This record gives sequence, structure tokens and C-alpha cells, in this order.
Amino acid sequence: MSKIYDNLQKNIDKHIVPIATKFSSNLVIQAISGGLMYTLPLTLGAALFSILANFPIPVINTFLKNAGLSVQFSALMGGTLNIIGLLIAFSIPYTYTKLLKRPNTNPLMAAFLSVASFITLMPQTVGKGISALSYDYLGSSGMFVAIILGLIVARIYTALAQNKKLLVKMPDGVPPMVSQSFEPLLVAFIILTGVVALRIVLSYTPIDNVFNLIQIVIGKPITKLGSSVPAFILISVIANALFFFGIHPNAINSALVPILMNMALVNIKASQTGSVMPYKNIMIVNSFLNNDAVGSTLSLLIAILLFCKSKRYKSFAKLAFVPNLFNINEPVVFGLPIMLNPVLFIPFIMSTVITGIIGYIGSVTGFISYYNPTLALGMASIWTVPKFISTLFVSGWQGFTLRIVCLIVMVVVYLPFIKTLDNQELAKEGVNINENK
Repeated sequence: MSKIYDNLQKNIDKHIVPIATKFSSNLVIQAISGGLMYTLPLTLGAALFSILANFPIPVINTFLKNAGLSVQFSALMGGTLNIIGLLIAFSIPYTYTKLLKRPNTNPLMAAFLSVASFITLMPQTVGKGISALSYDYLGSSGMFVAIILGLIVARIYTALAQNKKLLVKMPDGVPPMVSQSFEPLLVAFIILTGVVALRIVLSYTPIDNVFNLIQIVIGKPITKLGSSVPAFILISVIANALFFFGIHPNAINSALVPILMNMALVNIKASQTGSVMPYKNIMIVNSFLNNDAVGSTLSLLIAILLFCKSKRYKSFAKLAFVPNLFNINEPVVFGLPIMLNPVLFIPFIMSTVITGIIGYIGSVTGFISYYNPTLALGMASIWTVPKFISTLFVSGWQGFTLRIVCLIVMVVVYLPFIKTLDNQELAKEGVNINENK
């Protein structure tokens, strides 16, 4: 077994690491990674409070709600995870402008222009014409728009700032801070005019806004794939692939909700009349896709804690483990990071196939003989309940056992890939890799 792992790791070092190195040296990739890293302290802190806001034990959850504490904990979510799109609309152009190192540029100005553009492009009313900004656009669902927009705005800003004719020069006697504030005035006007023009053009189309455009491009084709087990596994693979590139799975999951809800209700009706549940296998497979969080990342953290040696990864895994156990995955995806990390691309994508197939085998063979569709629907609404616990109630000890099997299998799958990254980090820390084997 050790020889197989050694050969696999050599192949990773030979074929994947050079690609990863070249990939990570790209300034755009560095800007995205760096911008996301700025949000890590916020996402980790908010993750812990989100558990309290949606505590998985009903009695305690009810107590916290009645005491008025849950709403206060949720307020922190509103200021962090729920506006993650807005935060990276600031951090990514800020990082990108710093990396470009162009004269006459200020990273803060690029960040301000990006945030202004991001908010300008989103709908600014909710309900019946009430002026407000929706978390639907400010949060994870708006991440892809924020990333692309931040990069474009930073690039245009740095390019225009090289044209001295577009820079407003104040007289020598004007204080430097005032002069610097006026300097990019024309550049800002050009960028914001372009943003408003884009908003106007989209408003005259059925699409209405750039956020809907992303949903239409991604969400609608997904709903046409069907409702078979292979289709659901394929959809989950696509969702993971999009998450790897910065598009939150909500863009796909929201399109699947009506399909899954309909299946759940049909199963509940069948179980109440003593009939065979027509969508039992599909719903069990759906629950096993991404065994814990997206990408089965709890297995990745366990692999780090058990087998890795570098201070960076060990320290991170200790911080991210508890939030991840409660299905809060953003710190791992954006903080480790998994996003735009070519070394982890294969296991992150394949996790859904592996765990989905294990769940399917457990269902069709009859190993999972018990399934409570009503409880499954209820548990789904309390999203912070660890899947191991919810599965124990919904699918009995058999489902729980299969969760453990998936967890172990994914630890094995992630191990050679994370060890490659761990060895690279050990080299940076000046540790002799051979001595730590």
C-alpha cells in the first residue's frame, strides 16, 4: 500500500505540481487567492457564531431563540458570511492593484471603485419597491460577479491611470491628500459610466441584471439534466467544479430545490400510505453527495491532522475542524485554500462521485433498509446539524455506518494530494522532509 502511495505522490509531484506552480504564479490567481485570504479571520469567526445561531440541539436552539440571542448571533453572519461577495469585491481589486505595481495607482481607489460598481449592478429594491440591498446578491451567490468585476475594474483603473491626460493635477499649494483624492476623478468617472451603461443595457432585456445572467447561464441548464441518480451525481460534480473556480454551489442548488422538494413530498406521501417510495434511492444518494460539507472536506481536515507535519496546515485544520463538522465549509474552501488550488482539484471534484456511488450501493443493495422521508425533510431545514447525526435519525445505524465508510475512503483519497502540499510547506519552513517521514 505504501508503494502505491509513493508512486501516486511521485506522479503528483511530476505532473500536477509543475502545473500548480505555473498556475499559482499568475497574477490574477494570486489576486483572487490573496483577496480571499483577507476574509479568512471573518469567515472563521462568523462560522463559530453561526453554529450558535442555528444550534443543532432543538432544546438549546429554542432557548437561545426565546432569549433573543439567536438573532444577535445571526447579525454577525449578516456582517460577514452573508456579505462575502461585497467583501471580496473590495479585497480582490485591492490585492490585484498592489500586485500590478503600476505608477499613479492606489489600491484603495481600485477597491472603492469595484465596491461601487458591484452595488450599482445589483437590484437595489426588495419586495414591493422597498429600497434595500439583498443578501442574495451581497453574499456567496454574488461571489463570481464580485471576483470578475473586481479583476476587470482593477485592470481598467490601472490602465487608465497610466494616461496622464486623464489625471487631474491640482496646484502645488494644495495639500497632498486633497491632490491625491482629485487625481483619479476622470478615471473613476469613465469606469462608473461604463458600469451604469451595462446596467441600463441589461435592464432592457429579460435578464434584467448581471446576477440573473449568471443564474440563467448556470442554473437553467442544470434543471434540464433530469432527476436520475447519474444526473444528480453529474450535477454535484459540476457544482464542485464551479465552487473550485469561485462560483458558490448556491447557483446550482437553488435551481435543484424545487426538484428535490417535489421528490421529498412524493416520498412522504408514499410512506404515509405504505407504498414504495419512488425517489428513495435518489434522495439517499443526494444526502451522501459530499459526505459532510462540499467536497467531503472534513476528511481532508482529518487527513491533515493525522498525517501532515507543517505548522501552516496543522494550525489551520485545528481552527477549521469544528465549523466544518457543523457543515460550514467556506473557511476551508477559501482559507486552505481549495479554490484555484490545482493539486486539490481532482479529489475535490471526485468526492461527489465516490461518496454518491457508496450511498447508491448502500441503498439499492438494501443495506440502508430504513429511511424516514419526513424526518429527512425536517433535518434539512436545520443545516448546522452534523450529517453523521442527522443520518443516524433518518437512515438508522446503517446510514451512519456508511457515513463513516465514506469519511475513511475520502481520507485515503485526499491523503497523497495534501501530503504533496504539506511537503512543499515543510520545505518553506526549512524542515527536512525525509526526517519527518
